[in-house]
Amino acid sequence: MNTKLRKTISELCKDMGLTEKALDELAELGSQGLTDTSTDEDINKAADSLVPYAKLMQGEITRKTSKRNQTPKPKKKDDGDEGDDDDDDKGIAAIVAKQLAPFKEQMDKLQSENDALKAEKAKGERDALIAAEAKKLGIPDYLIKRIAIADDADVAKELAAFKQDLVNNNLMPKDAASVTAGTDDQMKAAAKSWAESLPDK
Repeated sequence: MNTKLRKTISELCKDMGLTEKALDELAELGSQGLTDTSTDEDINKAADSLVPYAKLMQGEITRKTSKRNQTPKPKKKDDGDEGDDDDDDKGIAAIVAKQLAPFKEQMDKLQSENDALKAEKAKGERDALIAAEAKKLGIPDYLIKRIAIADDADVAKELAAFKQDLVNNNLMPKDAASVTAGTDDQMKAAAKSWAESLPDK
């Protein structure tokens, strides 16, 4: 249960006459998709969305109380009102849970989509890091596409070890990075020289 949400709901519903247990049930159901780092805006939105269900609970409590007052049941020996209150809370909680089911389903869907977007973003950032490190070491892209690096592995160490394996097996020169850089510089210089050699019109 999100404690901030529980406090906010209590403040919004303080005049509704809901029991602490009923408020706990509301907060528990509304906490889906919220974390300790959720913003006040997210918590307030969740709390506001629960107010109609709190009013539903209030109406259900009023109905049950009125019905119980109109047709009182004979009490057994040592029987108190506490058991009836617990039964009321359980019944109301079941009604609210049913009413909140679509809300919970929507929150779960949004949470799944959010998790997927975060995972996709993290993968994109890691792929970019791997590509940049591979380029620095002079490892060709087509080789990088063929290897898998664990999510918790050190990218620099893994690629350095991979390059060393390639060098040890004569699959790439030791100074591949500098060779690649030198080749690029040579190509740029050659292009510039060719352009300057063209006759003026």
